[in-house]
Amino acid sequence: MFRLLKDKAISLKLKSKLILSFMLTSVFILLLFALFFYRYTSTTLLQQSEKATLSSLSQLEVNLTTVLNTVNTVSRNILVSSYFSEEMKLDQINSPDDVQFVNDVYDYFSEMMTSYDYIHSILYYGDDGVIIGSSDNKNYFNFDRNLSNFFYRTPLKKDLEENGGPVVCGSLRYSDFFGGTYSGKMDTRYITLGRRLQTIGQTSGYVVINIRESYLRSLYHDDKKNVSGESLLLDAHSLVISSENKKLIGTKALTSPLDTDNTVHLTLSLGDNDLLNKNNQIIYYPYEHYGLSIIYEMPYDILFENIHQLKVLLITLLAVFLVLALIISLFWIYAITKPLNSLIAAMKTMGSGQIGIKMEAAEASDFKFLTDQFNQMSQNIRHLIDENETIQEERHELAVQNLQNQLSPHFLYNTLNTIKWMAIVSKATNVADCVTALGNLLQPLFRNTKTTWPLQDELNYLKNYLCIMNYRTGTPIDFSSEIDPSILPCLMPKFILQPLLENAISHQNPSPEVKNAITLTGYRKDNIIVLVLKDNGLGIAPDRLRILQELLASNEDCTKPLDRASLPQGIGIGILNTNRRIKLQYGNACGLTVTSKEGSGTSLTLTLVNVTEGMQK
Repeated sequence: MFRLLKDKAISLKLKSKLILSFMLTSVFILLLFALFFYRYTSTTLLQQSEKATLSSLSQLEVNLTTVLNTVNTVSRNILVSSYFSEEMKLDQINSPDDVQFVNDVYDYFSEMMTSYDYIHSILYYGDDGVIIGSSDNKNYFNFDRNLSNFFYRTPLKKDLEENGGPVVCGSLRYSDFFGGTYSGKMDTRYITLGRRLQTIGQTSGYVVINIRESYLRSLYHDDKKNVSGESLLLDAHSLVISSENKKLIGTKALTSPLDTDNTVHLTLSLGDNDLLNKNNQIIYYPYEHYGLSIIYEMPYDILFENIHQLKVLLITLLAVFLVLALIISLFWIYAITKPLNSLIAAMKTMGSGQIGIKMEAAEASDFKFLTDQFNQMSQNIRHLIDENETIQEERHELAVQNLQNQLSPHFLYNTLNTIKWMAIVSKATNVADCVTALGNLLQPLFRNTKTTWPLQDELNYLKNYLCIMNYRTGTPIDFSSEIDPSILPCLMPKFILQPLLENAISHQNPSPEVKNAITLTGYRKDNIIVLVLKDNGLGIAPDRLRILQELLASNEDCTKPLDRASLPQGIGIGILNTNRRIKLQYGNACGLTVTSKEGSGTSLTLTLVNVTEGMQK
């Protein structure tokens, strides 16, 4: 699938590719911006929600703390009253017959409850089993010597024994304290505040004041305070003591911090905790007093009600921006690619055979350079085609002229042959020999167009050349050769020895007492052919010899022509060109070396790569 999409994208025209790339880039940037803006707005909204919620809960804490402080004051007043002071006679009650004293306690408790309508009941639990209690609709007395009443087994009593109070707890009902079976509304749920009563360092009993749970809930969960989510009130043991869902009261509420100390993950014993945490922002707020804390659940639906509208707005703006981007890109890319399309059309026209076309000059842009270069290229191609046609015509004329010039060598040979026979008839043998040698010299120039030939042909050429030179100088030179027969078929550059032989002849000893002689020696050394040309001429002066040896040994670029004017006086160009030819043909490892002694002759040594006749070029 990916390969198919890739092939489709590659096959698109340039204009379509540009539009597609521009749109993809625009979509990516806009989506990235929208995502960033949405995430930033969501995070900011959550932070502001947490801050506002904590502020509201802080205000509600004042109301809740005020009530609990009032109840705590009531509990202290009870403890210091004449009924529960050190002179109290509670420990003197031995039977239910002490009716008057118990009724006085009832009246005292009722007076307290009348003053504070949110107090539903007050009870006293003595260490000796005396239990006296009063509610808005029932009084309670019991003489429990076995301490079997539920209170003596509650965590509340244990906490009161440890710290004396005040201690706030929940999860207790009206029926727990007063017994019996009651309907749902009658079986009131309590939030209980207890204190320990001591006389001379000894615990005598406990005072318990029960507050309506519904009343306290109205203090920390009030829609008028802009608190619209669900709330849970926890005691010091993280037990739920107040909640809209009464089934949660008395269960454990576990929290773990998330992004901040007040934002938590909540785990309850009832319900779907994953769904609860997914759909709500849960704020944990500990109170400063009584060990209480509150957990507030803010539904994301309410929290993000406005941000959902923002999401719709972003999607709408994104769609509008994409349409605008498409329209702008169509016009803009068309303006950009128009010169390029014109250039492509012109190239296709040229490819069809219409050479020399010229495009209209583009406006000042990067395409103007391409347009100018195309026009120049078109004109150059037209010029080259015209030039090629002219060259072909000239070649045709040269071919005709070459056919005509082929008569010249035959005419020259016939003429030399006529002169030769005229010399023989006239008995001028020297003239006949000279003409024969000249004909032999000229024959390879016309008949053999290859650049190399066997060493044997080079020797024959040298003998014909030497024959002519002997007639020309009038001073015969004794020439001898000692060549290994196995190297005679080996190939070498044509006329490579002739400049060396000419140089030896030009430097022969003019004294009539000296018999000038030249010797050519040739042998094989591994894959190298060595040729040594020696003469007994005048030799070379030491200064010029040193310069010549340095020039022969240098590895300068042999493709560049020699500058005659730069050569020292007395150094001929023939020997240097011969050395350059060898190096060009065989490399710098081959070439010429020279040794000489002034007045005693000169020795030139050529080293060539051994090439068989079958490799002749």
